[in-house]
Order: sequence, then structure tokens, then C-alpha cells
Amino acid sequence: MLLKHLFEDKNDKAQDAKELLDKVSTPSAISKATQLLRQILQKINPTQTIDEPPVSEDLTTDKEFAKNAIDEIAKTGNQEQLNAVISFLRGAELNELSSKAILANISQGIKGGLDQKLGQLVQNINAPFDQKEVFLNKMASGDGFWDGNDLLKNNKGNIYAKFNDTILKQIAKPIALQIRGALGYGPDQGPGEFLLALTGKGIGLAEKSDLMINGVGVEVKTDNGGIVNTQTGKKSRAGGRLYSTSGYGNASSARLAMYKTMADNGVPTELLAQYNWPKKVAGVKPPTGGLNFNTAGIGNLNSIFKQYLGQDGARKVLKSMVDAFYTDLPEGMDSQFISLAQSDGTIDPVQAQVELIAMAHDYYRNQEGHDYIMVFNSNNGEYVMIKDGNDVRSLMKSGDLKSTAAFDFFDDRSKGSPQLLTK
Repeated sequence: MLLKHLFEDKNDKAQDAKELLDKVSTPSAISKATQLLRQILQKINPTQTIDEPPVSEDLTTDKEFAKNAIDEIAKTGNQEQLNAVISFLRGAELNELSSKAILANISQGIKGGLDQKLGQLVQNINAPFDQKEVFLNKMASGDGFWDGNDLLKNNKGNIYAKFNDTILKQIAKPIALQIRGALGYGPDQGPGEFLLALTGKGIGLAEKSDLMINGVGVEVKTDNGGIVNTQTGKKSRAGGRLYSTSGYGNASSARLAMYKTMADNGVPTELLAQYNWPKKVAGVKPPTGGLNFNTAGIGNLNSIFKQYLGQDGARKVLKSMVDAFYTDLPEGMDSQFISLAQSDGTIDPVQAQVELIAMAHDYYRNQEGHDYIMVFNSNNGEYVMIKDGNDVRSLMKSGDLKSTAAFDFFDDRSKGSPQLLTK
């Protein structure tokens, strides 16, 4: 009975290999398969002369040679070599299905080895091979695993929670984190963009924005969810900022503009020097918060506004800050931010940061021309969709949208926008 079982097993494996061979249609994969089979036959019988398969314009001859070679290997009972052939052909089929999946979902085609990256991620998943086939065939249908319109209907939710497919649940985060960067599709793709384009019905890569969802342009900003430094053990979290390549000043230009406005309107320069304004002075340690745009810093600004400037002067300072950050600002876009200065000149620290982000969003949208900003947490899948400043206000009020510590007027990376995070 044992010999019968072994005989049946090797024949089953040979049949599996030949069935896999029939599924592969990429000439380069078939060519590599025939090379592998020739090497195995030569290894099994070093004295045997293996003829090269005749040159053919189609794959029929190569496949016939390969099937005969598989039968020869099966006759030897070498299970290890049959497994090697099956493993290779499975990889070839998954790569071929990956190519079809990409072509069905990304109109720009295959670039930067995207098919191989996707195929390898699928191969690495711990799941039966037939489930992987079903998964990629589903992706290649172009029908999506979920409706991309969900993102436009619901301005907050969780991408990973939308996935019911067993394989997709395992592979979603690796796709989001590992398939990214400069792959030849225009600007570098950030985490999550390929995941959304490959799995969401009606979602594709865009020429101008990051994604198009049924004709709606969406710019994706990534919240990394927090990365642990392996050396220090500390966790740092970074989000996306709302600025583009043109139409922006920086924190230094805003600081100098605000300094001039305050000095011109009666604020003693000696007082401002205590905060290292207009420039840092060796040995001078400013009060906590400095004059930065965070809770403590705004508290310090409020003391100056209340004592020296009043409402009119404070609004002039806020206006100088806005104009320095956003150099092409449409008239009236800053009105809600400027009007934060109350009768005594002070501004609410929390509301000031919310209004700044709302204005930064609307200005960025005006500059870039997209319809929505999506903040996507690549670690846990949480997302928010922002159409306008009112969405910023409501999402920050609910806690679904947050920011990192607001910007430092000595840090020129900010361009008038703190980093945005999900909850």
C-alpha cells in the first residue's frame, strides 16, 4: 500500500505541475521553466544529453517539452525536484495574475516592477495556493473588493476594516507600507495609494492628485501611526503637511514679518529679544513655548497682544503671519483666522490652531486643484476625508483629526501647516 501511495503521489504532483504550466502564458516564464527542467534532468542523470527545445513562435512546443520533462522527473520518483518545479510554476502564475490585476486597476500600466512586488507579497502570505489564485483573480476582475464611493460618502472610517477577503486582510498592510515610492507613475506614491487603487472599485492613480475616485481628485497624506526607534525604544509619530512646491513662504519669513509688525506697533524690541526674536541669541533661553504657535507660545503672544496691541494690532500681526506663509492667498480666505483676535487682542489657543489648519487646507486645495485631502493612518487603517475648512473644524472637534505639536517659528519645514494625524 505504501508503494502504491508513493506512486500515486508522484503522479499527482506531476499532474499538478502540468496544470500549472497550462496556466502560465508569459514567454519569459515558460523559457525559465524549460531551463529549470533541463537543469533538473541533467542533475538526475548527468550522462544524459538533453536536447534544446526547438525554436517556436508560440509556446506550444516549449510547453510540450516541459510536460515531457515533468513526466521524466516523475518516473524517477524524485519528489523534491517535482516540488521545486511546482514552486517555480506557482510563483510564475502568481506573477502573471498580479500583472493582470495591475492592468485591470491602474490605467498607467505596469511600471517599476510593480507586478513582481505584488506577486512576491502574495507568495509570502501564509495561505493555501488556491486561495491566493482566487484573490488575484478577484483583483484582476477590476470589480474591487469594496466600493471606493464609501470614501466620498463617509468622511471618516477604517480602510482595513472594509476588507472581508481572507488574503486581503493579511496582505493589506504590507501592500500599503511596502509598495510605494518612485515607481515611474509620476510623483512618488506614498503608503496606501497603491492599496486603495488595487482594491477599491472606482479608484485609480491620478495624473495630478494622488488618486481619482470616480472622477474626484484625492490627495493622500500619510500618518505613520508611530514608529518605534529600535535603539531608544521611543515612539515617534509623523503626519502629512498641507503645502505644495509654490505659493509658500516659511517659518522664518513669518517670524520676521510678525516681528516687524509688532515692533512698528509699539511692542518693545527688548521684550521680543527675550523670546529670541527676531533671531536666536547665544545664552538667551526664552520662556516656555517661546512665541511659537502652540498653546504655551500663543499664551505668550496673548500677553503681548493684550498689553501693547489690542484687537487692531493683534489682527495686523496675524495678517502679517498669514501673508508671509501663504504668498498667493485669495482675498478673504484668511478672514476667520484674522477675526480670532478678540476685543483685548487675545486669541483662543485651541481655536487658533484649528482655524490655521482650516485655512491651510483651503489654500492648499486652491493651489493644487484637488477635491479632497485624505489623511490615512498606514498603521491601523484609520482615515479622514477633508473637503473644506468646515470638515477640518468638525473632524478636529470630534477628535478624528489631530495635529502634532504646532509649528516652531524657527523650523522652516512647516510652511504654515503642522503635521496632520488621525485619532
